[in-house]
Amino acid sequence: MHHFCKTNSLLNSIIALVCVALIACTPSSGDVNHTYAQRLNNVLKTEGFKLSKPSTLTVKHFAYDDEDKATIGMLELAQLRQCKLATLIAEHNNQLGKTATPANVLSYQIKFIQSANKCLESIDEQDELFEKIKLTAAKKQANLANYFKAMLFNETEFKQSWQLSSTYIDENTSGFSETVSALEQIAKLNNQINTGKINDIEPDKIISQLEVLNRFKYNKLLISAARAQTHYNQQLTELLMQYTNDELCPANKNKQKAQTLSNVFKKFYLEQLQPYQSFLVGRLETLQPLFHQIWRDTEMSPLVDSESNEAILRNLKRSAKSHVTWWQGFYRACEISPL
Repeated sequence: MHHFCKTNSLLNSIIALVCVALIACTPSSGDVNHTYAQRLNNVLKTEGFKLSKPSTLTVKHFAYDDEDKATIGMLELAQLRQCKLATLIAEHNNQLGKTATPANVLSYQIKFIQSANKCLESIDEQDELFEKIKLTAAKKQANLANYFKAMLFNETEFKQSWQLSSTYIDENTSGFSETVSALEQIAKLNNQINTGKINDIEPDKIISQLEVLNRFKYNKLLISAARAQTHYNQQLTELLMQYTNDELCPANKNKQKAQTLSNVFKKFYLEQLQPYQSFLVGRLETLQPLFHQIWRDTEMSPLVDSESNEAILRNLKRSAKSHVTWWQGFYRACEISPL
């Protein structure tokens, strides 16, 4: 009995190690693309061909600071001591306020407007301070969209969305549902700013949503993967288009070369890369509307606008279709079956 238990324990350990090894050895999409390219080129023998990465997207710096810290002076703050606005202004004017991140600055602007609206209820309309607070709040509200844009272009959680990543994404990558939830809140925030529903905003939640994006970095992984796959598809299609049907399957000769190419296509593209791209498309179809709601008023909008020819999702679909279309023509011309 004791010997059996030891044997069974050893067997379980071996199975566990094999499972870990299999997971560790599962090729990434990048590895599959490069292997696919190499195997195709082993047949085609194109000199100097090598897959390259997509170009880096340029994200222009955008800073916005239209704040006049002297708008409400110290004596006037004393008059506001019964208002929450006084404490808010005092805290913002200290060292912490001066070094605030763009997200913190946006949060402050929103809190100022909300507090100002409540504070005005306790001040006589004939008081000079009433008009000053009212005008300051109105100015801040008019500029909120610029503060939101400054957050997008300066906070790492948003800037990194457009950077290439060496980490590959798949169905097991965590953070998708959390990222969807965070982006929904940020898109809602942008909509509230643009429609003037400032009192409905919960400014303290802005930072917590950024923390979610930073924890998973799902946007960066997904956008990078989609752009990389698009670029790989385009390069491989261009490689194949260099060859005529007569070169790949000459008439009245054996079709060994064509059959070998077909086997490569089936093993790497149909069985592995096509399902992977379906996964990317599914994720992007969920997130693209949120990306667009968030980035729509910036120069990055064309990349996430479903109507744009530059849209990341549209380009991925187009590149995959072009690649498969070439293979369809190849099978018809060579009269062989992909099955």
